[in-house]
Amino acid sequence: MWQLINSEIGKAPENDQKLELRIGNNIISNSTKITEKYNLYFINTVDELVKQNSNRSDNKLEIKRCPNSIFMYPVTEEEVISLTKSLKGKLTAGYVIPETLVKQCIQLIKRPLAHICNVSLNLRVFPDEWKTV
Repeated sequence: MWQLINSEIGKAPENDQKLELRIGNNIISNSTKITEKYNLYFINTVDELVKQNSNRSDNKLEIKRCPNSIFMYPVTEEEVISLTKSLKGKLTAGYVIPETLVKQCIQLIKRPLAHICNVSLNLRVFPDEWKTV
């Protein structure tokens, strides 16, 4: 397998050995066909696992709690609206968008704002402005 990968990226050894895949009584030596067979195998394996698990009656996801950690639920559009309603309507230091404008446009920007917050939480990357209270 690594020989095939190395040859595809131009790092094939000079004494390149012939690569073969045996499936039952068939021997495949074409590198493209071998790659296709591996690809189909992994796709079918994943599909089969999904089917097996979707038919189970105990599909409940159990989250194990750890006393030394926190769990953050995704930010919802409703939370964005609620937080926006609590804004005082002033121009916040460091931002160029007045809070009154955000309040007026919240129905249009609630989804992108919730998405930005959730991406930030998932990536664990927070703008410096979010770190100050």
